[in-house]
Amino acid sequence: MSASSQTTTIHLVRHGQTLLNTTPIRFRGRRDVPLNRTGRKQAIAAGLKLASEGISIVYSSPLGRAFEVGTAIATGSKLDDVVPLDDLVNLDYGRWEGLTNEESEAVDPAAWKAYKTDPRGAHCPGGESLIAAEDRVVRALKTIGERHPGETVAAVSHGVMLRLAVLGTAGQITTDWSFPISTGGSLVFEVTDGVVTFASKLEGDVRSDADLARSST
Repeated sequence: MSASSQTTTIHLVRHGQTLLNTTPIRFRGRRDVPLNRTGRKQAIAAGLKLASEGISIVYSSPLGRAFEVGTAIATGSKLDDVVPLDDLVNLDYGRWEGLTNEESEAVDPAAWKAYKTDPRGAHCPGGESLIAAEDRVVRALKTIGERHPGETVAAVSHGVMLRLAVLGTAGQITTDWSFPISTGGSLVFEVTDGVVTFASKLEGDVRSDADLARSST
């Protein structure tokens, strides 16, 4: 690290709960599904949690459920605006969008097996490859780091994108790459000299949620 290096700290937040996050859980993908009552409470809670972190700016996926959480975080940190960043948008699930896990497997069993066991080789039928989504979420973190050296930033995205950010920066650090992350939860990444590292302690930051256990959407 050079003497002039400055580390950017990024709190990457999962959006709050929506109706499609509850049983039966369905892939939301690029659908602009709004937060439900629980999700709106989680948005406020995320804003309160990050209010003491010295957030200088908030970025968000352009989808409304993420942007609403970003707005709550900005309000908690006394900031005026949320900046949309396209690279934070959700995975394009193609023909799986709107379907449950079981329904998705029935559409394309081979693609589903790859999705569950080989994210680097998986491709959503009629949609996006996981490696492409991984590349763009890591690119989003690098972009934020380049724009805000030495600052602490919040960015709101989607559950699968948080998992792919971990995969792209730290590799598969659990037995299942699609480990559960609570809606409204967050992970911490750091960017120094264009290099992104996963900075969370997994046990403390990744939490199982009874309604979302084993969800990879």
